[in-house]
Amino acid sequence: MNRSPLRWAVKAGVNTWHLNEKRERRRQAQLLTVTSAQRAKADDLNRNGYAIVTDLIDSKIQEQIAAAGQVRLQNIEAAEAGQSSTWKKFWVRLLDAEMKDGQLSADNVFVRYALQAPVINVISAALGEIPWLDYVLLSYSRYTGEELASSQLWHRDHDDVRVIKFFSYLTDVEEDADGPFTFLPKQATDKFGYPLLSSHFPDEQVFSKVPRSDIKVMKAPRLAAFMVDTTKCLHMGSRMGPGHGRLLYTATFFCFPRMAPKQAKRPFFATPETTELQRLVMGL
Repeated sequence: MNRSPLRWAVKAGVNTWHLNEKRERRRQAQLLTVTSAQRAKADDLNRNGYAIVTDLIDSKIQEQIAAAGQVRLQNIEAAEAGQSSTWKKFWVRLLDAEMKDGQLSADNVFVRYALQAPVINVISAALGEIPWLDYVLLSYSRYTGEELASSQLWHRDHDDVRVIKFFSYLTDVEEDADGPFTFLPKQATDKFGYPLLSSHFPDEQVFSKVPRSDIKVMKAPRLAAFMVDTTKCLHMGSRMGPGHGRLLYTATFFCFPRMAPKQAKRPFFATPETTELQRLVMGL
């Protein structure tokens, strides 16, 4: 059902159990000071399914997160040994090993990066409410020589009716061999429709319905930042060439409440400095 437009009916039903918090999230969104540039990016997200937001992010913050990523990358062997999920063999998750009982602190640099005002303002303006930060991820993609699988194939995310992912490249992604995030904007994805028998599709199946000229390949230098509604846009990535690697930051936001079964506990914990708005975003 979540692979079809019927997911909106499911979402409406789930919403009825959380009306008070929905109202509070909408009220809080109205109190945000959203600039005209941020609102324009929110409009891009809603209209096309994606927005390039590099120019909204403070360059000093970008450099800080890139430097922190390189530190984690230097310890990739330990990170690989300690990662909690290994089903994507072409990925190494670089933050799992530093989690405490499955949680990251709200003052962790990678959590703070997701909580910065321009990010929250754009996504809140797009959704009309304060979003729910589901997780943050630092991943290193590398060549395995194996057949394309999982997110290397075309797919949408079906976790919810709106899933907005905030991406930042922490290495240059300027060649096909660098595994650029690649997607079809909303209008092109609409041509493909809602196949129900499968969730991941090879190139030939996608391009039997959609012209190859419709694809958008996110080739960009280190520190590029963009948002994609991965429910609206067919996408794929991490198609690495030999000797190439890609360091990518991802923060995933949902439109509250979460449709999938509720997590036993949130993957974040607050600190004394955590604001009420940040607590709301993190679901704490």
